[in-house]
Amino acid sequence: ESGDFGEYNHICPYYIVSLIIHEQDNPIREHVTKLNMYMNNIEHNIKAVHAAPIIRREEIYKNFDIYKRRKIFNTFFYFAKKVGIKYKNIIVDKKHKNALDINSSISMNLSAFVKQNLCYFQQFDKIIIYYDNGQNQLANILVSVFSSWFHDKFEYRTVSPYEYKLFQVADFICTLSLINHKLICGQNLTKSEQIFFGTKRKLKVNYLKHLKHLEFNQ
Repeated sequence: ESGDFGEYNHICPYYIVSLIIHEQDNPIREHVTKLNMYMNNIEHNIKAVHAAPIIRREEIYKNFDIYKRRKIFNTFFYFAKKVGIKYKNIIVDKKHKNALDINSSISMNLSAFVKQNLCYFQQFDKIIIYYDNGQNQLANILVSVFSSWFHDKFEYRTVSPYEYKLFQVADFICTLSLINHKLICGQNLTKSEQIFFGTKRKLKVNYLKHLKHLEFNQ
């Protein structure tokens, strides 16, 4: 997720949830092994990839030059495209909304998404949600919506981002999707985004066009 359930702020006007859908009979171990081999060879031995700090040159990436950060970013993006995932975004404009409104919007949109794709989800023996409980409000929404639709087929697991590469993919796609949504709404790239991606056109050609192909469509 990106954002929070607090009051509207022009610096952070949206709340976005990115759902990563992955069928567990589609193994990703080989891709994970290759990714780990690359990351283990990088200075500081990166355990988990966080897209926003890479772009903004923050946290463990603050001493990395632009070329190394782009290499990490591009390597992980390649991984995300190869592991057989699809994603669904739920984006809420927080303007004129309080915490209850945000909660309601996410719940209704998530439930509508499940309803529209019920036949797809019903083919599986179990529906497992992985989340790190980063925000209790969102955790409660996930449990409420999925348990109401799937009952005994539903399982909720609390995870650490460091242990699950697909959880890191969710963070990655959420970050890119938020940037894309801001562009759609007529906003400009931040200074950090301009330095990292270059022009809007380069961002769209190099990343957003490929991201579009990973959207969940049944």
